[in-house]
Amino acid sequence: MPRIPLCLALSLIAHGGLAWLLHDLRAEPAIARGEARADVVHLVSLVEPAPAVAEPVARPVPAPRKVEPQSHPVAEARPVAVKPRLVSPEVPARKVVRSEPQPHPQSRSSSEPSVAQVAPSTPSAAPQSAPARQAAKSPKAEVVIDQPSFLTPPKPPIYPAQARRRNQQGVVLVEVRLDERGGLREMKLLRSSGIESLDEAAMNAVASWRFRPEVQDGEPVPSRVRIPIEFALTASR
Repeated sequence: MPRIPLCLALSLIAHGGLAWLLHDLRAEPAIARGEARADVVHLVSLVEPAPAVAEPVARPVPAPRKVEPQSHPVAEARPVAVKPRLVSPEVPARKVVRSEPQPHPQSRSSSEPSVAQVAPSTPSAAPQSAPARQAAKSPKAEVVIDQPSFLTPPKPPIYPAQARRRNQQGVVLVEVRLDERGGLREMKLLRSSGIESLDEAAMNAVASWRFRPEVQDGEPVPSRVRIPIEFALTASR
């Protein structure tokens, strides 16, 4: 009989220890849960002030509205484009100047006679210059002379060999017109010898001559002279 109470006592002790362990195990998860809840509460508390921080972030948003007035000065720059419009009123100012000619016709009329006075002066000068030129040209009229003068001795014309063999002879009359410097202006065959080779020889010879300008009253003048050239077998030329 003493063994039965001992077994009961041991079983009671064992059950009591198990109950105590179970109680501790249940208490620890409860505590863990409570701590988790406490952490969650703290996290929520951190999240809750976040909207308060968002509110000031929303408040600076109106700051871009202040930027809008900065766009207004850009609109103020448009009046600068209005300045060219100020130039347009200058055009009516010119119109006013056009209206001014109404009082100015008198002044213009006064200036016009002055121009008219200048105008007659110019034609008066023109006729004066014209006769002066005519007077200058008159002493330089072409003069007809009997015998020309030469700067160098003239070379006699070459007698054509064929005409010499055929015993052909004749006189060629050549007219020469000279300028003020003695230059040859024009040369004409006034009278032919009847033999073409003799005429050509005479013209070629005259074209090579260097004439001296004719002088009258100490001034050189243009001249005209007729030169007869004789082709003869007995002639000195």
